[in-house]
Amino acid sequence: MGKMESTVEILVADDEPAVALAIKAALKFCGYSVLTVSDGKAALQRVQAEPERFAVVLSDHNMPGVGGLALVQALRAIHYPGSIVIVSAFLTPENEAQYRELGVVEILAKPFNIERLRLAVQRALYSTD
Repeated sequence: MGKMESTVEILVADDEPAVALAIKAALKFCGYSVLTVSDGKAALQRVQAEPERFAVVLSDHNMPGVGGLALVQALRAIHYPGSIVIVSAFLTPENEAQYRELGVVEILAKPFNIERLRLAVQRALYSTD
């Protein structure tokens, strides 16, 4: 049996407050516990402080400072044990390939609805890759 959604905590990194709030509300509606941060640097600090806390890190690709790709590279460097979901309005095929090489299990194109978000998180949580 997998993790129960009520015990799963997700870290959301997005520099657009309205987007972060919408994702948080949608994930909470689906039964997850959610913490939001405004950039990749803050996300990395949170994961470094509590490496086992977050089952999923959901990050925007395009953020000032530490963007999604740099965040994923840093998470892999510290051996973050959870899954990573990337959301983006636009990714080049090269970006997508880079994320896949880094073991990102889900890439979700913006805009998306709550059902696509829920499915992406479920696939990230229960992926056997």
